[in-house]
Amino acid sequence: MNSLIPNDSRLEIKFITQELNYPLIVNWLRLNKDNFKKKYSDRIVNNIYFDSFDYEAFKDNIYGSSSRMKIRYRWYSRFENQQSGNLEFKFKRNIFGWKKRFLISNLKVNSNLKLKTLKRTIKENLSNYEKILFENNCEPMIINQYKREYYENFNKKFRVTIDTSHKVFDQRFYKKINLTHKALIQKYIIVEFKFDRKNSHYSKKILKTLPFRISRNSKYINSIRSVTGI
Repeated sequence: MNSLIPNDSRLEIKFITQELNYPLIVNWLRLNKDNFKKKYSDRIVNNIYFDSFDYEAFKDNIYGSSSRMKIRYRWYSRFENQQSGNLEFKFKRNIFGWKKRFLISNLKVNSNLKLKTLKRTIKENLSNYEKILFENNCEPMIINQYKREYYENFNKKFRVTIDTSHKVFDQRFYKKINLTHKALIQKYIIVEFKFDRKNSHYSKKILKTLPFRISRNSKYINSIRSVTGI
């Protein structure tokens, strides 16, 4: 992996809280002096997370590795309405993160899709270097789905997303995509703050007014724990 941190990398700060705190979060955004407003309409987000046979990405996150990578296939809308998606390589170096995306236009995710066909189709759309990265971490682990709300402050330097209605589907022991058997998970909300590295000083002022304690969180880690009990 490339060890250089791109100039357009950004910081992402997340916290997790109970669903009952949703009104408090929305009110905080609306009443904040930075005047947060909805940026987009709400969307349904779906991800297939990939990992190695020995859960390398999972372990790197758990142990707090300063240099790590996650691979996911992401699309928007409900399962049955999917048209196309992107394979994303999500890199993290210390506190900075960035992504590389590859459009996968000829992949329809449904319960009839074989996992070997999923992997083959994705590899056909990758360049040589990314193909090698994917081949070493190409085991479909879980699919998660959630509703996302998008907010942005008045000067467009600070973005906030609120994720609710989480669902998790285990893919590890199936030959075809599993969209039927959901994992049992607790109801929770994930709030994520996103800003460019050059605006990190500005973000501190906003985060000081946050009505909740910030806690380290990963949807992939949450999902794996929900299906493995780790």
